[in-house]
Amino acid sequence: MKQKIWIDCDPGIDDAVAITLAVACGEELELLGISTVAGNQTVDRVTENARKLTSFLGISQVPVAKGASGPLVRTPKFAGHVHGKTGLGDYCLPETDKQVEEEPAVLVLARTLKALPPGEKVTLVPIGPLTNIALLLRVFPEAADRIERICLMGGAAVGGNVTPTGEFNIWADPEAAQIVFTWGLPVVMCGLDVTNHCGFTREQAKDLKKSKHPVSQMVGELVEFYFQSPVYQGRERAAIHDAVTITYLLHPDWFTGRAMHVEVDCSEERNRGMTICDFRGKPGEEHPVTVLLQARADRVQEFWMEKLRAFP
Repeated sequence: MKQKIWIDCDPGIDDAVAITLAVACGEELELLGISTVAGNQTVDRVTENARKLTSFLGISQVPVAKGASGPLVRTPKFAGHVHGKTGLGDYCLPETDKQVEEEPAVLVLARTLKALPPGEKVTLVPIGPLTNIALLLRVFPEAADRIERICLMGGAAVGGNVTPTGEFNIWADPEAAQIVFTWGLPVVMCGLDVTNHCGFTREQAKDLKKSKHPVSQMVGELVEFYFQSPVYQGRERAAIHDAVTITYLLHPDWFTGRAMHVEVDCSEERNRGMTICDFRGKPGEEHPVTVLLQARADRVQEFWMEKLRAFP
């Protein structure tokens, strides 16, 4: 049976690639919906990207719901210096008459979970700040019974990208991340420990851009824009962080990790957003978070190129 998934995102270049990969793997994954959250750009811009992207990818039937415009308690911070003014670099998706859901994302997601047939559950795939997921759990705690697991992009056992210890998605809303990590649901953390090693080279971006298929061309253009950002100037590989979550769902054997307790630094100090991973493994302690630590990056890269070249 197909895995039922719901993607919560802030598209965002790597978000767009992750959604594209999920659609390309439609024989194994059933995408029930997409919700948006402020992160890589404002919620209005990322929602517009998600709306147009679903039409472009041929999945107009998948609902798109607009979510939180900012963190639970903090001032919103965006990543336009990496993802561009619109969130998708210089790429312009075609116009569409696809409509966004009238209800807020948390209500749409809660309704979707409640409507599932008895015994069925959904894997949530948050690849932006965790604001919507934290709100869902706090406002509709019964929704947790219909969640199989949460496979998220965020955090790191070691290091960060927006600060020396903070990864952007967690740093952007650490309070929301703390709620999600400590709720007790099964969580897979696809953090920088693995995502920094999974990406496209400059040559692969050019190869995709030269493709005759418009979807492959789009991915090539998006990744080429990545290479123009301050983060990747001078580097030969651009990490496509968010797409790692989709890959893990289909090929968990390409990754190694450890179950451990994870908490988030919610202070205003220099370690804001740090995911504190307890490697000690105290006897008898529950470890609901699987922290991925290594990846077969070569297999991941080959898989992405194969799926994108053969996009349906």
